[in-house]
This record gives sequence, structure tokens and C-alpha cells, in this order.
Amino acid sequence: MLRMSAAFDYDRFDQLFRQLGAAGYPAELHGHLVGRLSAGAHLEHGQWLDVAREVIDGRSAPGEADRVLLIQLYDATLAQLTGSGFELTLLLPDDETAIEQRAEALGQWCEGFLGGFGLVSREQPLSEEAESVLADFAAIAQVQTDLEESEANEVDFMEVTEYARMAALMLFSECQSADRPQDQPPASLH
Repeated sequence: MLRMSAAFDYDRFDQLFRQLGAAGYPAELHGHLVGRLSAGAHLEHGQWLDVAREVIDGRSAPGEADRVLLIQLYDATLAQLTGSGFELTLLLPDDETAIEQRAEALGQWCEGFLGGFGLVSREQPLSEEAESVLADFAAIAQVQTDLEESEANEVDFMEVTEYARMAALMLFSECQSADRPQDQPPASLH
């Protein structure tokens, strides 16, 4: 799994959440962000920080360095979604973390995605494929967390993670194309 910068350092975010006495989870925060952006939301940094504080649900507010980190996460995520390389890094624990914890974090990411996506009002109905992806994300959010370390579980986890990554990119693409003027041809997803 690619690690591009501090913006996608799960351990750093886990530390931040602990410092703030957070009720939320790092993967949930990132999923929420990707969900909002995928649904077509456009957030200024101040708006994003307000959203992040809500999702973090901490006993204390993020400090200046924490706000910078949150803005880096927003900027890096938006850059990946709008880039042409089909790159999207999910904020999840690294491969050294137990499969059970990684699977739980992926479920939190999907739950956050659904929450963020659902908060954005849409004028156009979603395609059948997009509706199917949202149903899949709901199923992944209910992930079984008593997984044993095994090659089969590792393979399954990697496949589901890759599916979530590509499905988020597909939803982003679909919802952005719904915003384009009617006289523009649709961009090909293939």
C-alpha cells in the first residue's frame, strides 16, 4: 500500500485522535472526507476543519500543527481524486498491523464514506452501479473483526481494500460528471 506523505500516516492520525480524546477513528475521518468529495462537495479549509472536528468528536480541539495535518490530508486527498492516475490512498493501518485491526479500520473507512456521501445533496439520481457500490460499502462497514492471520485473509483484505479504493474513484467520477453542463459529452470511465 502506498504511503505518500504525513498526510496518509495512519499512526500519526491515531496519535492525534488519542491526544484529543476522540470518539471517532482516523479511517472514519478519511472515509468521511472521501465520501463528501466523491458526492460533489467543495469545502474550503475552514469548512473542512469544522467537519473534521465533528467527526473526530474529541474532548479537546486540534492544535495548530494538528490543523495543518488535517489540511494536508484534505489537500492530498483532493489532489488524488482529481488527478488522472486513478490514485487514492486510503488512510488505513500499515501492513505490519494485525489483519483484525486493518479490517476494522476498513469497515470504519466505509462507514465514514457513507456518512460523508449521504450528507451531500444531489440533484441527479445515482446509477445502478453507484447504488450497488454504496450497498457494498454498507456491507464492508459491518465487517467481521475476529479474523485470523492467514494468507487467504490477507488476500481477501487486499482485494476488498482495492475494491473500496476503485469504487470511491468511480463514485467521484460519476458525481463530478453529473455537475458538468449538459452540452458536454460524458467522460469515459473505461
